[in-house]
Amino acid sequence: MGKTLPQILIADPDWFFWALDEGAFKGALATQAQKLARRARSINLPSAQAGTHCVQHWLSHDGKYARFDLIEKDQGPHHGSSSEVRRPTLNMEFPRGIKQYDKLGCKQLMKSSKHHWFGGKAFTKAKVEAFFDDAANFENP
Repeated sequence: MGKTLPQILIADPDWFFWALDEGAFKGALATQAQKLARRARSINLPSAQAGTHCVQHWLSHDGKYARFDLIEKDQGPHHGSSSEVRRPTLNMEFPRGIKQYDKLGCKQLMKSSKHHWFGGKAFTKAKVEAFFDDAANFENP
């Protein structure tokens, strides 16, 4: 049996957003993909960090996406060879905005996501679908 769109998004966000940009999804699948993309671009922080933390994206010294952390909003700026970008919500398309076809960057994004939103547990079909079905998880449901 094939994967659902939420599973595809989690497995390969770069491909999902590429396919969306290319108009690869048709009919009801296109409508579902648009809704999923809107949600994936505005993921609220877990309730324990909501309001006090932000997403800190790390870029390597050569400008490639490295990972993200959740840090306190008032934490001072990073000093060093890598740079950071802070956002109030998680945007799963962020690595693609830096460099299209960034499979490693997207893999690192999903590794951090698994840690912060899924307690480091596997991305099962049921967990992924339940996460994307819950409007409370998104700033722009």
